[in-house]
Amino acid sequence: MAEDLMDKVFSFFSGEGLTDEKQNMLKQTAKELSQSKYSKFFKVRSEEIEPSFPSFMFSIYKIIFPIRQFMKDERKVAKLKQITIESCIDGEILEIINRLDHATLDSRAKTTSGEELKASIQADIGKLSTLFDQGRIAVANRRYELVSALGQFVGYNFPAFFKKFDTHFVDGSFSVESKFPPLKAILIVNEIGEFLTVTQPLKPEDDWNGLLNILRICEGQELVNREQFLTVIKTLREIHTTKILELIVQYTLRNPVWHWRLLSFHENIGDEWLEFKKDEANTYIMRIDNAKKNSQISALTKQIFEATDLVRLDSYTVQLSEPFRKRHLVYFLYAEGLNYLKVFLEDYVEKEIKELCDILLIRGQWTNNTMAREMSESLHDLIEASGPIGTLDEELSDDGADGSRLRAAMLRVDRDPTQARTINVIIGKNNDRALEIINEAAQALIVIGKHMKNLIDDVQKKHPELLINWRELNLASKEPLAQRMITDFKRINYFVQLMRLCTQ
Repeated sequence: MAEDLMDKVFSFFSGEGLTDEKQNMLKQTAKELSQSKYSKFFKVRSEEIEPSFPSFMFSIYKIIFPIRQFMKDERKVAKLKQITIESCIDGEILEIINRLDHATLDSRAKTTSGEELKASIQADIGKLSTLFDQGRIAVANRRYELVSALGQFVGYNFPAFFKKFDTHFVDGSFSVESKFPPLKAILIVNEIGEFLTVTQPLKPEDDWNGLLNILRICEGQELVNREQFLTVIKTLREIHTTKILELIVQYTLRNPVWHWRLLSFHENIGDEWLEFKKDEANTYIMRIDNAKKNSQISALTKQIFEATDLVRLDSYTVQLSEPFRKRHLVYFLYAEGLNYLKVFLEDYVEKEIKELCDILLIRGQWTNNTMAREMSESLHDLIEASGPIGTLDEELSDDGADGSRLRAAMLRVDRDPTQARTINVIIGKNNDRALEIINEAAQALIVIGKHMKNLIDDVQKKHPELLINWRELNLASKEPLAQRMITDFKRINYFVQLMRLCTQ
């Protein structure tokens, strides 16, 4: 393949396929090559790369090799990124970061109320955003763009380049000075083009000393001889200025307009860091809110339920949701709320509340049938809610339509990430169904509670206006209706609050 390509190049050199204009341009290219300060890199007559060029490349490779090894270690690069950010912050910003550290916040939480701590965190988030402003963000981004440029440079495939000259070349071996014979330029034009690309962003005027300081902090020692490294950067800029390598490729390919691939860097390390710190702080605020929410839920469940066994669902549960949550997939968002709803329906709606409403609705003599009808329809909707809850739970069981698909997708998700979408769609659909069931039940309870509150007021009046046979109804109840309605109204009110918390 290489020989075929060389034959084509040689045929072009003879004039075939080249316009007069191109031939003149190539003659000018040959002239510039022979007059260049770096003409020793290339022999125009034989179109060979001379040993001085790979020797020059080897001298660079030898100097930057420690940085090359450093950049292969992901942990060191992560540390480099962190220290680059730290180089852009002052003492005031550092104080805020320390105050927002979760360990510090945990300590403060022992003596500070949740609302106080939240206000303090929110204030610090605001201060951090003000102090780590666009100016600092721009500085951080520019500094890390220099890191990226260096990473591209030292990551250049030097071993592949040297093996074009010496098939026995060993990466990182400096005990014996390598000897490089002349080589036809056509065999390494791609490598030369890539080298021009990765060295193009390197400019002597950039803050290389600052970057080398950061590297020294990360490694605990100097990685390179600074004077030698800075000389390399200056020499590479001179190489670009003289266009010697560009001319070699143009002449070899008989393409006087050939140009290396441009490389640019647009790092957002500053923006990312600020957002990360804000997210960390907001996560702690969520912890405070969740702790408060869980405390409220716990208090409400004690007020509402008498039973101690409050787990009634088998498949749509918090416990079975954990594997999804840990993999950062959609999980059962409303499992807790739907389970409490099932308990409430079974233990109270289908027993106490239905019995009470039967007395009020069937035996009661209403002066406003619209109110009675609304209350009756809401009770019916509540009783009917048990069916959809059971269906959802059953479909998510191992033998259910959705449950079997979820189980199969989870078995493959580690090998096939596309299965995550299947899981998210299935769970998302069931979450929507669960939320709809909860919202409809809560709305029905609100209607019942509203009318029950009116009835509580009515039964205490000397001349009732809504029901005219309270004395008769009391005889049908196992306990005084007023007390019974008050107890049930409170329970309904608490339960609606519980559903709101469970769906936030």
